[in-house]
Amino acid sequence: MPHPDAWLFLPPEVEALVPTLMARLATSGGSPEEVERDLRDRIESLIVEGDAEKWRAFLHDATRTVSEYAGDDTEARSVLASILDDQFLLARAVVDLGPTDLEARRKLARAGATPPRSSRA
Repeated sequence: MPHPDAWLFLPPEVEALVPTLMARLATSGGSPEEVERDLRDRIESLIVEGDAEKWRAFLHDATRTVSEYAGDDTEARSVLASILDDQFLLARAVVDLGPTDLEARRKLARAGATPPRSSRA
């Protein structure tokens, strides 16, 4: 069984890039700046107080946002989908992926995620 903090290798890319990309997709919930700030705060709280399951829940929330996005910023959508898909791939090192995780990966693929060649069947 992995160490309880083993999941903490996952957040750096998300912490650095996801708030800005999610703000670009924001269609409600405040200005892009507010959305970005709130996401940065949420991610920081997850890192300080969370665990692998809370991180997985965050990934599912972000996946829902990406898969439901119907706007014109296809670049932000596909980059974000790829980052989230990478997170699900990396998460296998610390948690077993379940059916909902695999469904999230399918949604991310439909949203434009481009998984690494090594993970393609």
